[in-house]
Amino acid sequence: MVFYKPHTDKQEITALFPQAAFSEKYRYGAYVALEAGKNCGKSLVCIADDRCEVSVEVPTLADQELIEGLLRASLHFAANRGAYIAVCRDKSLEDVLMLLGFTETDGAFSGEIPTLLQGHCCKSPNG
Repeated sequence: MVFYKPHTDKQEITALFPQAAFSEKYRYGAYVALEAGKNCGKSLVCIADDRCEVSVEVPTLADQELIEGLLRASLHFAANRGAYIAVCRDKSLEDVLMLLGFTETDGAFSGEIPTLLQGHCCKSPNG
């Protein structure tokens, strides 16, 4: 079973995403996906007003359920902090993003968070 652990402490988030350029004008959150105590993926959420941008890092893009879980956790986090619109710019996540209901415009995927959280699930019919 995968557990999605939230992080809101700025130092913890900075340590998880050392390559990110953080700004004081955004609020940040992060999730780490843990399976049997081992880190198997992470996501970063940047919130400004009613918009958020989500990025996901996983070892393999084939694990669509893990990607979906990180995206959903991030969307809930953002919605609970007043965000209504979500954006993801990672083209490699397109399959999962489209299943959740994101639409693509000029290489960026976006959607209204309440609608995205109703989107289709990646869970296999056998699982």
